[in-house]
Amino acid sequence: MTTGDELLLLAIVPGGRRIRIRADERLRFALRASELVDLSLAGRITVGPRCIEVMDSRRVEDRRLSNVLHSLGAAAPPPSLKDWLRRTPRSLTIEYLSRLEDQKAVRVRRWRDPGGRTRHDILSLDLPRRRALLARLDSVVRSDSAMPTTDQDLSLAVLVRAAGLAPAAYPGLRGITDRRRLAALAATAGSAPAADEELAASLTAGVDALTRQLLGELSDLYADFTTGGHSLGHDLDPGSWSEGGTGSTSHHGGGHGDGNHGGW
Repeated sequence: MTTGDELLLLAIVPGGRRIRIRADERLRFALRASELVDLSLAGRITVGPRCIEVMDSRRVEDRRLSNVLHSLGAAAPPPSLKDWLRRTPRSLTIEYLSRLEDQKAVRVRRWRDPGGRTRHDILSLDLPRRRALLARLDSVVRSDSAMPTTDQDLSLAVLVRAAGLAPAAYPGLRGITDRRRLAALAATAGSAPAADEELAASLTAGVDALTRQLLGELSDLYADFTTGGHSLGHDLDPGSWSEGGTGSTSHHGGGHGDGNHGGW
């Protein structure tokens, strides 16, 4: 699985009546950012203050990431991080949903409504695989976790925070402490709460520079789209989402729940 696959699987929240995707209005931009994380960790690109530079154009194992790498290498001039994220295609979340389906992590029903628009119902998801992802997220946010923290897990945690998926991963009252620790990822080491000093220290090396840059750019992007008369929802394809019955189109559900039927 790529970081994007993992991010979407964490965003798919099981519930009692239906399975929904949380924060879908933010998710596609975070998925786009996750591709840069994977290419950076593979040593293929560097994300500088002015542009994304391809350092090694050799293909990577994942075909989609190879295509993204080729697009970055062919761009003239090289795109800035801000421009690259703003050009995120509206179909990206659906493309990643198809990837999860190919990996048998979800089962999806596609249908057309009377207006001819394609809808997607998520019928089931691989709960053990999602729980394993949550355990990796715990390795970043919980000091008592027995799992080691890796650069990929740290990047995933930052993207979860940036995409507004903390309530999906750590729902309800029981998740308050973990949501606060996820929020601490956005703080600088010097201003992090005392209880998070160990976590803050771990963020000063490795992939930290890139994840902080991505967090900043995504935060600015979301702010731009929700002020000045613009909204993220305005740039989404409404034909992609299924209400799954009479329920609200908002996305609710417990991140550790065990429901396995619903609509999207």
